[in-house]
Amino acid sequence: MQSALRPGNWMPVASTPASDVATTPPPESSRETASPPAQRSALRRFFAVGSDPRSYSSLFYMLLSLVTGIFYFTWVTVGLSLSAGLSILIIGLPFIVLFFGSVRVLALVEGRMVEATLGVRMPRRVRYTDKSMSIWQRIGAMFTDPRTWLTMLYMLLMLPLGSTYFTIAVTGLSVSLALIFAPLLQLIGIPGVTVAMANGPDWVAPLWMSPFLVCAGIALLFLTLHLARGIGFLHGRFARSLLVDSAPV
Repeated sequence: MQSALRPGNWMPVASTPASDVATTPPPESSRETASPPAQRSALRRFFAVGSDPRSYSSLFYMLLSLVTGIFYFTWVTVGLSLSAGLSILIIGLPFIVLFFGSVRVLALVEGRMVEATLGVRMPRRVRYTDKSMSIWQRIGAMFTDPRTWLTMLYMLLMLPLGSTYFTIAVTGLSVSLALIFAPLLQLIGIPGVTVAMANGPDWVAPLWMSPFLVCAGIALLFLTLHLARGIGFLHGRFARSLLVDSAPV
């Protein structure tokens, strides 16, 4: 070590140019270990949605959204109507305050449902919990906060959205299950797939078409799960943009 540290014994180390490093191929063994795993086939990715719990939770939210959409729409329309009608009376101001407070509480409830079923982070507490603010300041902040009005807009839009989600889910499930169980229905004497004709008797699918009907039903069922997961992803982002503000929650 002493001889190596003496002056004059330092030898400059030749640096490798960047171009040589970039163009030098790695060893054969490193190329094998660094290669990405083989991509799954499209058919396997299509049926893999059946093992994703988020698909079923999103489908459940689509079925539940009709009930919540009707409730939210009725609550907001009746609350706004009564608030406008009672504003000229002495009980109008307390009623308006209670109504706006209930809207914020329902936003938290909806947020918890969206977080549990769609997997999107939502608020866990009301924003107006600052101990330094007086009660009148909290009430004023509740009225001036844009998120209060955006929450009402979200609740009004949940009626058409919930109806659409429910229709898609029920139609996809009912048609796919009917196609899957069509052969069993035909074996017990019930027409599995029947098409009503305008002129003449109804068309009934023959028994030889049963394998094709089952395959079509299975494909439609998994397609419904894909659609449910996609709708859940989009609706979760939509709910977060209207119900969650930029403040930490």
